[in-house]
Amino acid sequence: MREFFNGMRLLWSWQRYEYLTGSRIICKTPGFLVSAKMTGTVAATSTVALHDGESANEGKILDLTALVKGCDEFTPSLPIPFNRGLYAALGVTAASLTVVIITRRE
Repeated sequence: MREFFNGMRLLWSWQRYEYLTGSRIICKTPGFLVSAKMTGTVAATSTVALHDGESANEGKILDLTALVKGCDEFTPSLPIPFNRGLYAALGVTAASLTVVIITRRE
C-alpha cells in the first residue's frame, strides 16, 4: 500500500496547469486530465470542448457549458486518460479555461 501512495504522490508532483483564452493544443503527449474550469462572458451561454488528439475533429473527452457570466468546473474522482494529446476548443463567447493535467513520463 505504501508503494501505491508513493506512486500517487509522484504523479501529483508532475501536475501541470494550463490557462487558455483561445482554442489550442494543450499537449501532444498522452496523459491524464485532472481538472478543468471554464469561465463565460456576459454575452451568452459559453461552451468548451476537450478532445483526445491535436484537433477539434478528434474524439471528445469533455463538454463544459456556462450560463451568462457564469463558470463550469469538472473534477473527476480519478484522472481521465487521454492517448493522443489534448486539444481545447473554446466557443466564441468562452472567456477562459484552466486545466490541470499530468503528462506521462517515459
